[in-house]
Amino acid sequence: MDRFAIVGFGCAGYHALKAMREAGCSAAVDVYSDTGLPPYNPMLTTYYVKGKIPYEAMFPFGTMDEIQKEYEFRLFQQRTVEFIDTGRKIIRCADGMETAYDKILISTGARAFSPPVGNLPAERIFSMRCVEDAVRLREAVTAGGLRRVLVVGASMVGIKLVELLHERGVEVVFSDLAQHIFPTAAFEGTSERIEAFLQEKGVELRFGVKTTQAEEQEGRAAVRFSDGSCVIVDAVINCIGTRTALSCLPPEEVRIVRGVVVDDHMRTSADGLFAAGDCCEGRDLCIDGTRIIGLWASAVLQGETAGKNMAGLDVSYPGTLVHNITHFMGIDFVSFGDKSLPGQRQVYLDKDGQYVEAVVQDGRIQCINLLNLFKNSGAVKNYMLRALYPHDTPLDPQMKAVLLKSGLPKELTDLLGGSVK
Repeated sequence: MDRFAIVGFGCAGYHALKAMREAGCSAAVDVYSDTGLPPYNPMLTTYYVKGKIPYEAMFPFGTMDEIQKEYEFRLFQQRTVEFIDTGRKIIRCADGMETAYDKILISTGARAFSPPVGNLPAERIFSMRCVEDAVRLREAVTAGGLRRVLVVGASMVGIKLVELLHERGVEVVFSDLAQHIFPTAAFEGTSERIEAFLQEKGVELRFGVKTTQAEEQEGRAAVRFSDGSCVIVDAVINCIGTRTALSCLPPEEVRIVRGVVVDDHMRTSADGLFAAGDCCEGRDLCIDGTRIIGLWASAVLQGETAGKNMAGLDVSYPGTLVHNITHFMGIDFVSFGDKSLPGQRQVYLDKDGQYVEAVVQDGRIQCINLLNLFKNSGAVKNYMLRALYPHDTPLDPQMKAVLLKSGLPKELTDLLGGSVK
C-alpha cells in the first residue's frame, strides 16, 4: 500500500486529504501538525477577538476527531518536521523519528513576520496570524487595560484590528512604512478616500514612516518613528506580513523563489513532492506566471488539485487572481487584479462615497478598485473575474442590467463583459 504524508494541516492540507479520499484513494496518509489544532481560517481570528464568533467557529471543518472519522488518516500532532530528504522522500522530525513515503505534500503555509519592537517586554507586543495569537489578544482586549494601541501594518488584517479596537473605545494609531493603506491592492485615489474616512472616525494615521525605537515609559510603551515623532501606547500589534514556512526543505534540492514553485499539477521540482497553499507559488492569471497568492480560495483549489493528482488523477490547476474583498467600519473595499501592471488608469465613478478606478490595457482590465459597491457583490465579483480571463462572449442583457443596477456605469459594464450586441 502506498503511504502519503501531508506536512502542515491548514486549509490546503485539509482539502488535499479530502480530494484524495473522494477520488477513491486508499493510501495510508500521515498528517504532521506542529499545533495539533484542526484546520482554521486565519481571517476568522479577528472575528473571534471581536467577540462576533465563538472559539469553535474558527474551525470550519470541525474537530480533528471529526475530520479523522470522515477522511481516515494518522495524526502526528505537535510534531515538528525538521527536514525532508526529497531524494529519498524521507521525513525527519525534531525528535529524530524518520519515515519514508511514496508522495509528500508540503502545505506548511506562512507565519507572521514579527520584527523586534525596541526594548518592549513581550506582554506589550502582539501579532495576528494564528489561533494562539487571537486567544492572547482577546484576553488582553477583554481585560480592559488597553486605552491606546499602535497597529503596525496597513493590511486587510490590520484594518480589521483597527475596527474592533475602535468599536471598544480604544484609541488607535495606524502606521505603515508605505505611503497609503492597502499598498499592494489599492490605488492612491482609493486609499486617500479610505484614509479620510478613518481620520474622521478618530483613527490617527502614521503612514510613510517606520518604527525606529520603542521602550517602556512610566508603565506604557513609547514608540518613536523615522520622522522623529513619538506615540505613547499600551500595546503594539504587528500585522506587517508573513513569511513562508519552509525551513524543512533543502533549497538546493527544490526550486524556491519566495515560495515553492509548482507546475499546474502542484508538483514541485522534486519527484513525488507536491505543494499547496500559502507556502507555494501557483499560477497567477494576472501575470501568466507564478507567485504566492495568500488567499483562502486559492488554498482550497490548490489543495484539491494536489490531492487529486497524488491520488492518480490528471487534474490541472486553472490558476487564480489576486483579489481582496473586505468590509470594515461601514466601508466595502473590493480589488481585483495586479495594480502594478501597465495600462491606462481611469476613474469611472466618484459619487456619494462610491468610487471605481481601473487600469486598462488593450481593452482588458488589469486591476480594478471599488469602494462601497457591494450591493450586488456576487454579480460584481463574477464579472470582475470574468473580465480578467480572455473571452469573446459578451454579457447578455440581463447580466448587464444587474451590473448597471449595482451602480456601475455603462462604460465599465461594457468593458467588463464585452459590448452587448
